[in-house]
Amino acid sequence: MRNEPEATAEGQPHCDICDDARWIRLGEPMGSPGFGKMVACECQEENWNSRQGERLKRYANLGPLDRLRFDTALPEGRDGFADPATFAPALEAASLYAENPDGWLVILGPSGSGKTHLAAAVANRCVEDGRPVFFIPASQLLDQLRPSGFSSGESDEWSDTESLFQQVVNAPLLVLDDLGAGNQTPWAEEKMDQILTSRYNARRPTVVTSGMDRLTLPDRMRTRLLDPDLATVCEITAPSDKSVPTVGDIPARMIEAMTFESFDPRGGAGATRAHQEVLRDAQGTAKAFAEHPDRWLYMAGPTGTGKTHLAVAIAGLRTSLRLPVTFAFVPDLLDHLRQAFSPESRVSYDRLFEQIKNAELLILDDLGAHSSTAWAEEKLYQLIVHRYNSALPTVITSRVLLSDPDQDDGDSRASFSASIMSRLRDGLMVSERILNAPDYRNRGSAKPQARRAPNARGRDTRGRGRR
Repeated sequence: MRNEPEATAEGQPHCDICDDARWIRLGEPMGSPGFGKMVACECQEENWNSRQGERLKRYANLGPLDRLRFDTALPEGRDGFADPATFAPALEAASLYAENPDGWLVILGPSGSGKTHLAAAVANRCVEDGRPVFFIPASQLLDQLRPSGFSSGESDEWSDTESLFQQVVNAPLLVLDDLGAGNQTPWAEEKMDQILTSRYNARRPTVVTSGMDRLTLPDRMRTRLLDPDLATVCEITAPSDKSVPTVGDIPARMIEAMTFESFDPRGGAGATRAHQEVLRDAQGTAKAFAEHPDRWLYMAGPTGTGKTHLAVAIAGLRTSLRLPVTFAFVPDLLDHLRQAFSPESRVSYDRLFEQIKNAELLILDDLGAHSSTAWAEEKLYQLIVHRYNSALPTVITSRVLLSDPDQDDGDSRASFSASIMSRLRDGLMVSERILNAPDYRNRGSAKPQARRAPNARGRDTRGRGRR
């Protein structure tokens, strides 16, 4: 039975086994291997465990976050901040990872969605199990790594900085919270890249949380955080607000109805053979682009010629292949961006705009149909210039013909600013297809050919008998 030390008058524990010597001599007979050896008394075990726990807590650097544990996490996340459908799997993944930290755990999500709680819960579980873990917010790490300047204590400061850097790089388990928060200067990006690359190459267990969307992650960071052979990636999304449709939503009925197979290259009423050739070429070009997006595809023409049909067909094919695509009707997109400025909006304007700007494949439907305000022109200019400079695959439909010189005159029809038009007319970047054909919607208005009146013998004027 374990000896339970009693407290002395001074408040220190007293042990009857060792009489507070903390060591005892083994009672082995002479000649045995243990004869005469001293061993620690069992009263030291609890003290050692306590001191070891305190050391682990100090090393973990959790501070007040030691209250964030799995049993205090809401199973479905914070109401109004996290979608239960995405938080619950993240909670399960974090709990499993804490049992056996191996590889990387990456948790992405908006502010307030519970990322830090899950990361801290992993760290606290490791401390409870006696495993070393180092927790630090990314912004705090960068502040401590950044030298404050030259001073009399410069050598000590650089020594402390290097010590922290090595501690972060070599920690048995690193929990890096809120990566990407704050001002991302070139120095900060370089320093964080060094840390992530070192741990990535060494395959050291790491937990990373970030408010950045996977599409907005810098390229080098993306290759490390999203490596399927190393990282388990959990994306917590904000709760959907059904009263406001999100950018990229395409009604299912449109996806089902507007496919490449249902596109009719015969055109609308009155379509000539030349019109049909134009439509077949546009159909083939759009399908090839959907299979292998490269640079920009610009489909122009009057309303009702099938531009949106082909744009939705591109989106549908990409979706069926489980490949990323973002579809935006331009007037709706601008409305969403305006709404994101509202203080009541649950959608971050910066996050939404970055998501659109950096979409792997972006489809802008009916460019030029928006209300041409200075603000709208500025947003579209920023969007187009960014994707043009980055050579990101983009599909645009519009009633504006790039080859029409009248567009430069600012006529009454939809037109673009000279800065936007200059980029759209770059033939090395943009392939234009002009769907100049009759309106598909007029197919039902064609009148049947009138029959001629029958003659006296009961035959019509074409010699066929009446029915």
